Amino acid sequence: MEEDAGRSSESPRLKQAQAELKEAQAELKEAQAELKKAQHALLSAADKDKDIHENIVQSAERNVQSAERMRDARLDAVKQMQGTSVQSSEHILVKKLDELKEQLEQVAKNEALLMEAFLNRFTLTPVSHYSSTTLDGEWHRNAVEYYNTKSCLVLQKLFPEDFRAQPWWLDATGWESTFPAVAEHIIPKNGWHFVQNELGIQIDSARNSLLLLRHLEHTFQDGDWSLIPVGRGGGAVNFKIYVSQELKETTVNYIDRNGGSEPVFVKKAGLKLKPLKFRDLHERDFWIQPPPFLRALFLKARMAWQKHKEDDQPLPDPIEFANAFSESCDKWNHFMVGRLLSSIKQQKTAGETQPP
Repeated sequence: MEEDAGRSSESPRLKQAQAELKEAQAELKEAQAELKKAQHALLSAADKDKDIHENIVQSAERNVQSAERMRDARLDAVKQMQGTSVQSSEHILVKKLDELKEQLEQVAKNEALLMEAFLNRFTLTPVSHYSSTTLDGEWHRNAVEYYNTKSCLVLQKLFPEDFRAQPWWLDATGWESTFPAVAEHIIPKNGWHFVQNELGIQIDSARNSLLLLRHLEHTFQDGDWSLIPVGRGGGAVNFKIYVSQELKETTVNYIDRNGGSEPVFVKKAGLKLKPLKFRDLHERDFWIQPPPFLRALFLKARMAWQKHKEDDQPLPDPIEFANAFSESCDKWNHFMVGRLLSSIKQQKTAGETQPP
């Protein structure tokens, strides 16, 4: 009876070990596929990009080695459970997992360093000059057609009924909106076409655009506020606005084509019209449908974070919101940042595995 009881208690453990072995084998297969993909990318990479692709191959090789060690550890555990006592097999598994933990932690650190190097290559810089268009131009027309509006995507959602005053010159421009938008490139057009080639972000696609009031566009290009996804549904993405501390007390202005400006007025809490401040936008959320490129907004948010990360109230690091970007971007896992973050997450999970 005691022997039968021992076998009965052993069976669930053996099944668990076999399931973990199967999972380890699948992860090894996936790691081998990623290595093959990285090797092909290295062969076809331009000379100037060889270094980063060699780093990616080396990282992929380390992932394969780690996956092989994990597979072997799981295989040994299954064999021991099948041929020896449960206590003995547990001891072996614990020992091997302890050995793997330090190795996996180092791999995770290497992955983090690689991701940092990769992101630094694609780090955008604040734009100090502006060439956005208004009524004319194919770029602007494409953005208007994509978003099906001529109005600022932010202000028309946050203050749909509050705009009752507009500058005298606005009618003369032919604008049909009291919060006219200009079309901006999220990833700048000049000097950034390698992003299109390497990350698959189409620079001239309307999805690389945002329709913004000219003052909002200038400050967004300067990296003084950012957009972070917080939800999705029905083909739309919900974004939260984060404004830098130095910009919060600035009044949002209309800016005419000659550089002249005057405040945007809105009703606040049902009171009389008052000038709109950037702090009135901070941590407000709004929906965009259809959405822009999430990968492009990720790089833009990282630019803003880098500019303000030393502030007392820094803008958010988009890496901390990687899951939100992933959930709102169908192609996130094809984006190198997504693959590296996923790899780091897997390594950390493996390193934190507890013995049965």
